[in-house]
Amino acid sequence: MFSNAVVQQAWTRSGGRCECANRSHQHMGRCNRALVWERRTGESKPGAWVAESKSSNFLPNASDCEITCWHCYSSSQ
Repeated sequence: MFSNAVVQQAWTRSGGRCECANRSHQHMGRCNRALVWERRTGESKPGAWVAESKSSNFLPNASDCEITCWHCYSSSQ
């Protein structure tokens, strides 16, 4: 789990938009869906998102923290 400071850094980098670039999802390039800060882990609500690790080895820093909309997150599970 990422610290609040790391999540805030990643959120700022993302511009409050989904950073998912998974080619198997139904978007070209980055998803870029608009997110709502207060809806972190809000599951299926519009604007819901999660902070997840980009790597298989969790690194507790913003470069390994990806801001992902709930739709992309649940599609990857």
